[in-house]
Amino acid sequence: MNHRLRTLLFVALVGWLGAALIASQASAPQPAAPDVIVVGAGLSGLTAAVDMGRAGVDVLVIDMNSVAGGHAVLAGGVALVGTPVQEKAGIRDSPDLAYRDWMEWTEDGDPEWTRFYVENSRAMIYDWATALGVEFVRASEADGNSVPRFHFTKGRALHLVMPIFRTALALPTVSFRWNTRVERLVVTNGRVDGVVVRQLRTGATETLRAKSTVLATGGFESDLKRVLANWTPRLPKPDSLLIGSAISATGSGHDMASAAGAAMRRIDRHYIYIDGMVDPRDPAGTHALTAGNDSSIWVNAQGTRFTNEHGYDKAILADLVKQKPSTYWMIFDEATKADFGVRGAAWVSNPRQGGAHPILDNPKAASKADTLEELAAQAGLPAAALVETVNRYNGMIEDLEDQDFRRFQPGDLRPPRIRTPPFYAVRMYPMTRKNMGGVAIDRQARVLNQQGQVVPGLHAVGEITGSVGINGSHGLDGLFLGPAILTGRLAGMSLAKTYGRSAERPAAPVTRSMSVTPSLRTMNVDSLTPLLARPRDGYWHFEKVHGLVRERAYECTRCHVPQQVDLAQTNVCANCH
Repeated sequence: MNHRLRTLLFVALVGWLGAALIASQASAPQPAAPDVIVVGAGLSGLTAAVDMGRAGVDVLVIDMNSVAGGHAVLAGGVALVGTPVQEKAGIRDSPDLAYRDWMEWTEDGDPEWTRFYVENSRAMIYDWATALGVEFVRASEADGNSVPRFHFTKGRALHLVMPIFRTALALPTVSFRWNTRVERLVVTNGRVDGVVVRQLRTGATETLRAKSTVLATGGFESDLKRVLANWTPRLPKPDSLLIGSAISATGSGHDMASAAGAAMRRIDRHYIYIDGMVDPRDPAGTHALTAGNDSSIWVNAQGTRFTNEHGYDKAILADLVKQKPSTYWMIFDEATKADFGVRGAAWVSNPRQGGAHPILDNPKAASKADTLEELAAQAGLPAAALVETVNRYNGMIEDLEDQDFRRFQPGDLRPPRIRTPPFYAVRMYPMTRKNMGGVAIDRQARVLNQQGQVVPGLHAVGEITGSVGINGSHGLDGLFLGPAILTGRLAGMSLAKTYGRSAERPAAPVTRSMSVTPSLRTMNVDSLTPLLARPRDGYWHFEKVHGLVRERAYECTRCHVPQQVDLAQTNVCANCH
């Protein structure tokens, strides 16, 4: 069989499989309306589904992606208080100490929610998650904490999300609909009792009914217009801002909740990162990668340093947004090139790049030159100012005292000088990341209106609630994933009490088959080319992962096995993440 014919057959086969899957969802005998619809299969939505499913509640989880996890799979760890991990490491911690630390750092974090979190994170997050198979391996230091509380699993938060997802998959009363966007809530006589959905791959719409709905749709930090329209009043508005949040963080849940009468709290609070660079693979130039080099200095458009590069992020952000324009360049040399790192792009470590660095040797992403004058010309910086700044910095290293910003002082280890060509400049920007305000909820995660009354039939969990205001005006590491689980559990336990029937219907594990034809095992990854030729609604994850597959020349069987099941399929996520 020639290559062209084989490619055409492959395209037809994949199209047939996708159509068959969608058709099976539509034509199969439809079950009775679920008790609860969960909108979003991220960390908070999955958590709520697990607690409900264990109680026998009929749950339908709907997600616009084709996989679970949301933004959490790209995140780090969880802030926890008084755990066995801390105790084993000899760390003395307490809820009172954590409360004092966090209220001081955030400046105006919600005191009641903060107190609830510090007193319940051990039982409601750590104990619950570890019982599902999550393994926390260390507690690290983080800004705003007097003792290490930032708990990590092996690897990134993928290994926090997957055990929870696998638990949900094994519950017979929990089902999923993928590639499906919830367009609006259905409100009847003042109660939310359903959703209108659109299947992204076919465009088909329908109304799904449920007794209650849980919004777990994430934030709105990928909508720059909305972020800037709700900018924090105490900070100057930046003239340049990149998108560093999930593709799904569009604020759709906020709009639906508002239409149903929900109140918003602290909607002008945002966790803005200060270390974003333009993703060179983003045609629009609006999406960010997180980049850094601890040995670099940072200069503004005038070629001068403007902040302590090793200071607290919240202080650096205040300095950055005052710059005209609100951008800066990381400057470093060949001797510290290895200190440069990027997060948010699996392709950066691509083994097929050979000796070329995918960022630093890419003129679209970085400037590189043998002299500082040439570097300044490439980067668009004033040469005299840049040379003077670097020389002054090197001179202060000789004296071991940063007289400008106190980055180092006598007694510190001597930092590296910037003097070994070639020299590098990477342009950096502030970037959006997470909401620190959102839909108002009570201790059962029920949505509240402007009068503080419950909106019947509607719950909200995770980032859509702004992590319930715990982060105040300044975000804390681990206090986004943590509140996602906490609020998910509050909603799950509340609805389990309302609709649970565990005594009648024990939660025996189930196995859902994902049949994949054996012929895929013989296909060449080049056959993916026509499928990736243009973006298609409902195929975002497919396009991202298969773009990596083609680039790295992976075999199809690295991820796909004939008669694969959902639970086993989750094991391949680490191939990319």
